[in-house]
Amino acid sequence: MEDTSIDKKARRKLLLGKLVHLSIIMAVATVLGVFALKIILSHYKLEHKPMELGGDQKNFATRSRSGTYMKLSNLHFRLTDEINMDVKELIGEAIPKNKSGIVNFDDVNSFRIDILSGEAFVRTEIMEYIFNNYVFNYDGSPLKNQKMEFIEDEENGKPMMKLRLSGDMKLVMWLGFEMIGKMYLDREKMLMVIEAERIKSLGNPYTKTLLDTVGLNMEKLLPIPSGRGLTMVGNKILVEPFKIFPPPQIGGYISDMRVKKEGLQLFFSSKTKIQFPPLPVRNVKNYLFLYQGDVKFGKLMMVDARLQMVDSSQKNDFDFYLKKYQIPLAAGYSKIMPDGSVVATIPDYRDVAR
Repeated sequence: MEDTSIDKKARRKLLLGKLVHLSIIMAVATVLGVFALKIILSHYKLEHKPMELGGDQKNFATRSRSGTYMKLSNLHFRLTDEINMDVKELIGEAIPKNKSGIVNFDDVNSFRIDILSGEAFVRTEIMEYIFNNYVFNYDGSPLKNQKMEFIEDEENGKPMMKLRLSGDMKLVMWLGFEMIGKMYLDREKMLMVIEAERIKSLGNPYTKTLLDTVGLNMEKLLPIPSGRGLTMVGNKILVEPFKIFPPPQIGGYISDMRVKKEGLQLFFSSKTKIQFPPLPVRNVKNYLFLYQGDVKFGKLMMVDARLQMVDSSQKNDFDFYLKKYQIPLAAGYSKIMPDGSVVATIPDYRDVAR
């Protein structure tokens, strides 16, 4: 009888041990299950809900650098329907103004472009439009109907391109005027300077001499409100070049400026050198290339960007309109390359906006 009693006690002890062991396993499994469920829910909340294509950016943290490098080659670069510049080659950086680090190309006010190197050409008629419709387009403006052209003149017996600015000037009443002067670059202050040498009004070639005699000059006759990118100092017009252009905000160092009959040739330089990788498509001369950073185009987001927009016709310059890039983009086609880069082949804006 004792052996049976001992056997029953041993079985009970063994069963109790198994129950305790099973309880521990179930407790550990429950804890692991809760953690796994939290991870799954957290992944779904962060990755799936706010990351809908084209959705809200504020909950998305950039996974690469803030801003994207840009390389432009042979572009007719439009800022508005009327304002553009001809780019031979420019290297720059698009930098977002918000904390997300994402460059949103659908909002030209949300980022700025710092030009690092290259050259661009601004035609005279573009400058004329900017002066009439941006700089002097305000209530009480003293100038209107301005015309600009570069003419060949003489300086110390040598030929020199100078600016002829004409239009209507308001003194007591609106009077026609014409000013001829030289235009040069003040590199230290980053200003374009227009220095009046001859001024005439109502056909009087001695207007400037008469004004000097009575102690008047353009600064006193043509006061301009601050913040418009242009200041009068004596008989000089000081132009802050990056402030007279519409968004996106543009910056950079202008290392040289050449006055030509058709307009201004601008050269940019900086100590920053960008090492771009080989282009996805190399046998083209007209393109826009984005490298690194996170960029947003409409409903699409590219992380650690490597995007090349290629002109479908290489016969002339690439007509690219930043604010309306969707129009030619929809008329072209895209291809994902083996290294993950994207090539978008698109037509000129002028060809699809008719």
